[in-house]
Amino acid sequence: MQLHELEHPDISQNSKPRVGRLAAVSEFIRRLITSLATLNYQYESRRKLLGWPLLSINLGFDTDGQMRCARGWAALGTRAIGIFAFGFFQARGILAIGAIAIGLGTISLISIGLITVSIFGIGIVSVSIFAVGYLAVGVLAIGYQSLGIIAVGHEAVGILSFGEKVNSLFSP
Repeated sequence: MQLHELEHPDISQNSKPRVGRLAAVSEFIRRLITSLATLNYQYESRRKLLGWPLLSINLGFDTDGQMRCARGWAALGTRAIGIFAFGFFQARGILAIGAIAIGLGTISLISIGLITVSIFGIGIVSVSIFAVGYLAVGVLAIGYQSLGIIAVGHEAVGILSFGEKVNSLFSP
């Protein structure tokens, strides 16, 4: 068999166009958000410590359309407040994970805390795409000590850096 005799599958026949994939992803996200909005589940452990349940799960919205809030030592919900808080939309706690998080340690899209890992973060130590803090690491980092593609601070390290002590590929 010669090399030119081999059949090559037409790539365009086996793959969906990008518009179709984008529509499928968009539909998936819409269904996911709709599913989360229609969840209706509540649980609190019987054991309590200092008046708070050890585990609180509170998913969904109340009759007024307000997000329900889980409050406990470990909290999981649409909104969550606790030592370990896992909120789909909002989380507040020592360790807070959610779309918007406030706490000592946070992982989120938007966060405020001592140590933050997020897209936009404000904290003492912030590792974010847009980072603001004493020690800031990110694409855009603003802080006393900053490391990023664009770094602004007293001690700045980056491709484009501004500050007192600068280590930069391009100096303005």
